[in-house]
Amino acid sequence: MRLILTLFVLCLTLPLHAEDEYEWQAEHVHAPVPLYTFEWDDAWPRSYTAPDIIAGCTSRVAFGDWQFLPNPDNEFGNPYWISVSNYGVFHCAANLLVAQARGDLDDGEFMRGLFVRIGTGEAEGATWDLWVLQEGFVPGSSYTLLARKKGDEGVIEEFRVLQRRCPQANIRKVSGMDIWTTRYCAINSRAELLALSRRMLREPALGTLSKASEEEPDAETSDPLHSDPSD
Repeated sequence: MRLILTLFVLCLTLPLHAEDEYEWQAEHVHAPVPLYTFEWDDAWPRSYTAPDIIAGCTSRVAFGDWQFLPNPDNEFGNPYWISVSNYGVFHCAANLLVAQARGDLDDGEFMRGLFVRIGTGEAEGATWDLWVLQEGFVPGSSYTLLARKKGDEGVIEEFRVLQRRCPQANIRKVSGMDIWTTRYCAINSRAELLALSRRMLREPALGTLSKASEEEPDAETSDPLHSDPSD
């Protein structure tokens, strides 16, 4: 999701106002091949069958428009929107459209991916389910780190978005590219990704990602099913 990455890179390159000011980090986390496939039981959306259903897709994560709101302590954080829909019936994946405004989602940047529960972590005296949004399949996948308190097994409509503070040994970059960013965080295994998520769970969150309510129809638009025949 280039738009999200651009917004976060901008935040990271802005100067700090004081030496002791907290530095928020959201590195581009990338693996050369997708770390999670449908062989992983907690990758969504995924296919299912039933006695009266030939094929279909189901998901633990709600479809619809989602809004990211940055942590209010991060003065450089930028909100954005993600539209999440299902790819199809016989083949399941999340279609993702990203834009800075909800009204621009139809023309937003497109990506296909999966929501994956990758393990658990401990923070704030509670157990958390650790999730990722695995974005893209070729070449490889990028990862947004997510978390939610363990317990509710219903359809998910909110996540905490975790920082992505890359270990020094995993940073990849080259010089000589003028102003163009080449830096990213290379993660090559599920174990590395889970370890990073557990560390980030103990840091202040980047913000929240929540499903928005359905847009209300324009109150001035006439309803043909309830129109006044005398008009």
